[in-house]
Amino acid sequence: MNSYFKNLVFAILLFSVIDATAQFGVRAKYNMNSFSEWDIFLNENINENIDKIFPSNIEVGLDYWFRLKTHRIEFMPEIAIGLKSKSSYPTSLPSTGAETSFSYFAFNFNTQIYAFDLTGDCDCPTFSKQGPSLSKGFFFTISPGIIYNTKELTYETVSSSFKSNQINLRLGIGAGYDIGINNLITISPSIQYNLAPGVKFSELQNLEPTTLFGNSFTTSLNQIQFQIRFGFRPDYVKSYGRGRR
Repeated sequence: MNSYFKNLVFAILLFSVIDATAQFGVRAKYNMNSFSEWDIFLNENINENIDKIFPSNIEVGLDYWFRLKTHRIEFMPEIAIGLKSKSSYPTSLPSTGAETSFSYFAFNFNTQIYAFDLTGDCDCPTFSKQGPSLSKGFFFTISPGIIYNTKELTYETVSSSFKSNQINLRLGIGAGYDIGINNLITISPSIQYNLAPGVKFSELQNLEPTTLFGNSFTTSLNQIQFQIRFGFRPDYVKSYGRGRR
């Protein structure tokens, strides 16, 4: 886990060297993971209270904000870390159990489309915009990206471990709402569905019993993602004053 926090600290330091007028955001996400075929095999072959090979996990990220000049389409490229997801279950080996884990680094090109205020060309935070709050705050999201993921199978008492690294494309679609606190801060809760096809983990063939997953070593990652973003606009505060609305 320490390596993830080291990389997160590095990312924060990287953002800190950006000019003080930068427009940026911090994101926290809760992912409900489903690995299609693998979860089905688990449910069919293990008589335990285990239904996910890699259960829910937390993702955190940092983004940089920019937008189109004449339409409310906003872009937020993001670097993110998916913290480790673990699951443990019994095996046919005596006196031991197996543990699987899944973690990743990601680049997401988040795009927010304000469909009900598309021609609103005010380059200012939601808090400062005129008009009904629903139309100016509601947005749809499209988020193509890449994840560099690590999957691992470990036996608890026999010191045996199998690891696989892979790069996968990931696409997310969803919707959210901006809550403008003031000219500096906007809070944006959202919900998103992510799909990453072609996830491979051939090392599952080393799992006892070896017939647990058959020959199904490729599946799709499906995520229902609950997200909250804290957006900061120091550029607007610096240009127009903290109290202007």
